[in-house]
Amino acid sequence: MKKQFVKDLAIRNKVNDIFYIRNRKLLERRDGGKFVVLELSDKTGSIEGKIWDNVNDLFSESVPGNFAKVEGDITEYMGDLQITISHIFKVSDKEVSSQDFLPTSRFNIEDMYKELTGYFDLVKDKDFRTLLDNLFSDTEFVKKFKAAPASTGIHHGYLGGLLEHTLFMLRLSRSVPSVYEEIDYSLLVTGLILHDIGKITSYTYDKVIDHTDEGHLIGHIVRGYEIAKNVISKISDFPVAKKELILHIILSHHGVREYGSPVTPKFAEAFMVHDLDNLDARMMMFRDETEKNRDAKWSEYHQFLETRIFIKNNHAE
Repeated sequence: MKKQFVKDLAIRNKVNDIFYIRNRKLLERRDGGKFVVLELSDKTGSIEGKIWDNVNDLFSESVPGNFAKVEGDITEYMGDLQITISHIFKVSDKEVSSQDFLPTSRFNIEDMYKELTGYFDLVKDKDFRTLLDNLFSDTEFVKKFKAAPASTGIHHGYLGGLLEHTLFMLRLSRSVPSVYEEIDYSLLVTGLILHDIGKITSYTYDKVIDHTDEGHLIGHIVRGYEIAKNVISKISDFPVAKKELILHIILSHHGVREYGSPVTPKFAEAFMVHDLDNLDARMMMFRDETEKNRDAKWSEYHQFLETRIFIKNNHAE
């Protein structure tokens, strides 16, 4: 079992533990030599590691997608902690406990799933209800849907993250029928539940959360489209117009082409799925930054929120 986790590391700590190598860069030093920059992670977060010496010997031991025993010192560069690595060597998966590398939702998985399936009763359209019932009658799909993360770390990057993210979007949608009477709530609920189903095959999460080859090559949007289209094809007399609406919601839920959607939202329910997706993902980013900076007033610059986060709980009255 690990004893040193990323979230607990502090300046001048000695490091001697196992980490997962997520990324690696071989860069040039000013003197013409080489150095290596690694992204090392465990269930609590990621930290940069740098190899300055014995680069040729240690490079082969620092292969991304593997676990490694890391020895070194915690130093600081431009306000960020990093590990200056003196030695690193690969370890086998047998030496690794998944409990050290797989974060899990703070909420009970079965309770969340029961609540989510309760939304099926709000789907009054018989075709959309049949689609949901048929998809969620597949025990293998349900097993993956309950376990899958929603990302590798951007938001809901933990076991049960996909389920939690989907459920929170459904909760956010509850007031929609009373505010926007023109919205087809059956279509909206179905779209919310299905929008990210492609993520069940986009990530690996047996020992650590990372992208699968399919996740990199195909992506969850296209895979989700394929899953939904396949289920619909097995439902006799499923209306073509309704099929196109559901598939459009899946394809457009990232909102713009720059973020991976091949089409932009073309009707209100599709736009609402995109916005609720965006809202819940960003609220999770704010929550994560607040929890990581309990003793600070401001976070570091957040790449996706494009700002520093004000930790208002630490602001003196």
